[in-house]
Amino acid sequence: METNLLLLDSYKNMEDLVAYAFSFSNRLKRNLKIVYVFDFDWMRQSFMVGATGPVNPALVAVEKNARKEFKVAETKIREVAADYMKKHAVKISFEVHVTEMNRIDVVQNELDKEPGLILFISNHQSYSEASGGLVGYPNLIEHVGCPVFVIPENARHAVLKEVVYASDFNPEDADALKHLLRLIHNSANARITVLHNEKNYGFEEKLMWTGFKEIVKEETGNRKLSFSLKNNKDTVSAIEEFAGENDPDLLVIMKERKGFFEEMFTQNETKSVLTHFHKPVLVYHEN
Repeated sequence: METNLLLLDSYKNMEDLVAYAFSFSNRLKRNLKIVYVFDFDWMRQSFMVGATGPVNPALVAVEKNARKEFKVAETKIREVAADYMKKHAVKISFEVHVTEMNRIDVVQNELDKEPGLILFISNHQSYSEASGGLVGYPNLIEHVGCPVFVIPENARHAVLKEVVYASDFNPEDADALKHLLRLIHNSANARITVLHNEKNYGFEEKLMWTGFKEIVKEETGNRKLSFSLKNNKDTVSAIEEFAGENDPDLLVIMKERKGFFEEMFTQNETKSVLTHFHKPVLVYHEN
């Protein structure tokens, strides 16, 4: 049984995040590992970057509070998990760990042990928010080598009836869709719609769209995939329109090395993309 890794680095929305991770994992029959990580070394180094005088007292207070939470994090998570299991039937195994390791290294270590790992994270940056923007952290989606599932605020129950995969005609879309089909095969009545946006839909684009649909069906071996073509000024507008019409439960995107989706996942745009649609977002990586 493959594993989902829920990475926590604060108590913010902890009950909802744990509940959603359990719900998703239980529904798709995947084990769950919950790791509370707080990289104090990174925080200290960030405090000192460019510092010419005394460390900001506010940042000292942030670390002090973080250490207080860190000491009881495992107990807190186990209490939240126990409360969830009292109310719901859980048929998967789960583990809880705490660490001061760099969180990118945490993910890589788990990925080395479990190639089928999926990383679950919140859509907010706790380090930055706790310090009033004075401390940042490398973008996890940019630096990890596994699919990343981003949980929005106020989500507790995993529903996977309507899934939309936003495509930009990437050659690796078929591989990502095959993984997605395997992932959700235990979710009854789940439907995947492949969405593409084309600003200029002429004869050549029509041929590409027709050929793309046939290639995807052939390579995935699934003839029941749905397809939707939009004609908007940009892909975000197309996804917004599709979401308004169909209310999908999950948005899936390929993080590309070039092209429109690369622009969506620049350092400045990532947070906007992941919070814009108020939906869970699953991110696959090109290559």
